[in-house]
Amino acid sequence: MSVELVSESDLRAALRPHRVNANEFETGIQARIEAGVVPLQNKSLEVDDPLLTVAATFIPCPLITGGKIVGGGTKLSSLTLAQKLLGYAALPAISLFLLVGATFFSARKIHKVQKENQSDISDVMEMQAAARQWWRSHRWGAFTVFAAVLILPMIGATWLLFLLLLASFGLLLYFLSSFARHGIGNRLLIAQSCLSGLLLLSMAMQNTYGGLSEIHFVDQKLIAAVLLAGTLILLPIVITSMARLGGREVFESKQKSPHWLVILCSFIIPNVLFLIVLSPLRKPVLNQPAFFGSYGWWFFAIMLVVQASAVIWAIVRRSRKAPVAQYLARPEWIPGVLYVCITCPLLMSLTNTIWWPATPARILHYVEAFEQGPYPSITFRNWEIPASWTIEQGLHPDLSRARKVLDNEIAQDQSQLSFTLGSAFRVGLVRPDQIKTLPDLEQKRRSLLPETSSRKPRRITSLNQYAWVFYALAESDQLSSKDQDFLEQRLLATLDATVGETADVLQMALRVTQLLEVIDRPIDRDRYREQVHGWLRAFHSTQTHSFQIAGGFEQYQGVSASMLATSNAVELMQIYGIPEGLDLNWVRSYLRPLYYRPSSDKWIAAVTLDRLNSLHGVTQPTLFEWLYYERSLVAAMLLVVLCLYATLSSPLPEIETREFEVPKTE
Repeated sequence: MSVELVSESDLRAALRPHRVNANEFETGIQARIEAGVVPLQNKSLEVDDPLLTVAATFIPCPLITGGKIVGGGTKLSSLTLAQKLLGYAALPAISLFLLVGATFFSARKIHKVQKENQSDISDVMEMQAAARQWWRSHRWGAFTVFAAVLILPMIGATWLLFLLLLASFGLLLYFLSSFARHGIGNRLLIAQSCLSGLLLLSMAMQNTYGGLSEIHFVDQKLIAAVLLAGTLILLPIVITSMARLGGREVFESKQKSPHWLVILCSFIIPNVLFLIVLSPLRKPVLNQPAFFGSYGWWFFAIMLVVQASAVIWAIVRRSRKAPVAQYLARPEWIPGVLYVCITCPLLMSLTNTIWWPATPARILHYVEAFEQGPYPSITFRNWEIPASWTIEQGLHPDLSRARKVLDNEIAQDQSQLSFTLGSAFRVGLVRPDQIKTLPDLEQKRRSLLPETSSRKPRRITSLNQYAWVFYALAESDQLSSKDQDFLEQRLLATLDATVGETADVLQMALRVTQLLEVIDRPIDRDRYREQVHGWLRAFHSTQTHSFQIAGGFEQYQGVSASMLATSNAVELMQIYGIPEGLDLNWVRSYLRPLYYRPSSDKWIAAVTLDRLNSLHGVTQPTLFEWLYYERSLVAAMLLVVLCLYATLSSPLPEIETREFEVPKTE
């Protein structure tokens, strides 16, 4: 195949009509420079303020100017020691709330510009190059910041992290405000960067270690909820700023179909995530109330309609044919709607202690529902505590369902009936006519009251298994005065023998006290008060073990705190008073509402906290104490406010105008 070469003179002659006029080119460039569209290459930010000199050194100018000014301030080596320290103080906020978002969004914008075949991407390239250069120069400082964000909450230093971020962000806010006074800034970039920073920080605050070893009165997952709410507030600012920038050029494409995979995934993923949240929480599970109640599917249907409308609109927009470049508004609200649909269920889950608290009405519903688990003894044991509370409060619960289960247990003579009957008697489920039908009653009576009572009274081993016998004998009038005296001596011997033990001590002390009341031989509280107070102090734990919250009481000394042991301890304090030196705020912290508690612990914690706050002589936390212990939550709110102020105080992005060729109609 022969190739004919075109001579250079012919080539020049052919291209001469397309040659750009030098004067017109210079005039056009000058006009674009005056409009602020073309980057001012090799121009540095000249300021007289030494603080702004530091800011221009540590903050890449192309990022805050949208690529309109390239270069930077003075070199790091030319700064004084004080200026370097000031710059490094702002480094945490710069890396977390500016550079992470700027790097992500600049890369995303370059991808979109290249995908749409636009030729002018110099602004975005300058932003990306500046971000890369910053990460190369300050990578070790940034890595330290990210490590602190992950590690400090795990070791119980959440407040230290927020104090560091607030101080750093305050300095960054001063820098941004000073730039704004010079007319330099980019609200869109600041909003996007703060949004990504809050999102990253909220993910870090959802770790399982957060707030376990400190005193708090509210669930620390609310910190993540506050940060997520901040992203939802910033989202409209991002969308409106993008809309202000105008449209984008849509060129004719050989691809006739839209990106079905992206649209399908963006439509399915939020729904799948929401269904995962909805399915276990729309109905009572493990004795928990309905999370969304009967409105769960309505909420899901509304979210489905909104998403379907957004995706259909995206398909229609992407399917339009454009023979030439057209001016179209950016449909940025579509990913915003999808983000809201994903974030709202998570936000509702994190804040369910606010929307669905353990109110007396819900506790009463739980007591009356009585959903039996696989182990009746555990079901009755956990159910007994809130059930007895509803009776004390005069709520008059309907115990028919629990009584029906108990009748079935008695009829079938279950192996764990000895443990079940103790809880049933304490709540008043057993009817007088059922006492004679209880299995092994006579055998256990002879074990407690031997015929030859001249023997010295000994402690009662496995007192929980014999507790129901005391109630049965007392309610059926089978105890003489002599029997009562003998049982009193056995119970006191059991209490004295508990000294030095390291397991179930609080439960044993409570049961002995209760049973002495049952046989009409009340305990001498003054005699045993100091001993019980010593046990309460010994078994109170301010340490956390195995992801458990500190502040509760231990069932086994040196092991994790137990909800049942904490309930027993509070009941003991109702009888014997509050031990000296015991900080009740620790106990309140252990009993605080959490976004998730296993099984029926939610209701036990709620009624135990109410009993704690009702103790004689107890004082409620003051406002100062509340603010002190929830300083991390307050700091998170302030951080969101700073992000909003930094965004709104930044100049609006400049509107770029484009001229498009309008096709002529023949």
